Amino acid sequence: MTIAGLLAALYPLAATWAAEPEFARPPYVGAYEPQGVDERGLWMQIDEAERRFRDSPMVLRDQQLNQFVANVLCRTVGQDRCSAARIYIVRDRSFNASMYPNGWMMVHTGLLSRVHSEAELATVLGHEFAHFELRHSLNGFLRARKTTDFLAWLSLAGAAANASTANSQIILIGSLFGFKREQETAADLLSAQYIRASPYRLRASQVWQRLIEENDALRLERGVRKVRHSTPGIMDTHPTNLQRIAYFSKLEQDAGEGGEDGIDEYRRHTAPFMADLFEGLVKSNDFASTDYVIRSRGDAMGWDGPLLYLRGELFRQRANPRDLVTARDLFRRATEQADAPVESWRGLGLCDMRLGDAAAGRASLARYLEVAPNGHDAAAIKMLLEN
Repeated sequence: MTIAGLLAALYPLAATWAAEPEFARPPYVGAYEPQGVDERGLWMQIDEAERRFRDSPMVLRDQQLNQFVANVLCRTVGQDRCSAARIYIVRDRSFNASMYPNGWMMVHTGLLSRVHSEAELATVLGHEFAHFELRHSLNGFLRARKTTDFLAWLSLAGAAANASTANSQIILIGSLFGFKREQETAADLLSAQYIRASPYRLRASQVWQRLIEENDALRLERGVRKVRHSTPGIMDTHPTNLQRIAYFSKLEQDAGEGGEDGIDEYRRHTAPFMADLFEGLVKSNDFASTDYVIRSRGDAMGWDGPLLYLRGELFRQRANPRDLVTARDLFRRATEQADAPVESWRGLGLCDMRLGDAAAGRASLARYLEVAPNGHDAAAIKMLLEN
């Protein structure tokens, strides 16, 4: 069965697309306009939330990075569709993106730090745009309201038949989450259809594989056994990562090796923003998973100065004695790169100081102050050197 055929089987709105060629995007009918009082009220609430959000300090305001992400979206879904989206890059370490019914799209820095190519980013952006085009947010809102209204009615009627009411509530809640899983699968399949019609190569399974490995690293650090569910639980809102790997692997095999990965382009456009993309991860308490994310990027795209510095800072902040030795080596390697962040000399100097090599530490810190005399911590570093 074709992707369009699978979509038609999963989601009624896609039934008219089943005849479309596998390499074509479905016909675009334009952005959806709200119908009726309920939908217009929802749109007003979302518009107001967007107005408040766009001035938030959480938004990473850089025209160059925003334009790059917008270009990837346009190449993925087509110029006619992408004009409906307004993209905001959010300072948040989670692997996430979302799109609301009014065209407001949020892309988290945690997503940009974890994908390794334009093709990988395209699969996630295409997935979120598929939710928008299939009107999942709107349908979810209407279905949730109907379900909660009915649950409230059941609660009032429950005095007469408590056991029956409890069973009905479980069935209704389970169906609501099952509906969300169906939507996620439909969005995955439509995203794959976007990619097949775009210049990009379909590269989704490896993203979900890395998320499994990242979670495994975190669980190992915390002494929790690995859990890899092949089927979702009743309250799960998404297909499991293993399910996604399975059906994306089949779709990728069918698509073949044609298309662009865009690894070098992705590295070039995101390199100036490494500190912003990784800040939340490095400052989190999830050392093992953050280290996995940094290492996987380095192995995929090469170890440049900013990435070596970030890994050094991760070890320095954990600050076990052996971590300081590792951090010092990473900072030293970073300073040898042409694109070394100036903070690499600060990290190297602080590690040398902590490890008892005061002369080397003072030299590195002096180098840091020479290059960044007005740095945010310059006064503190000067005081350290004076004492």
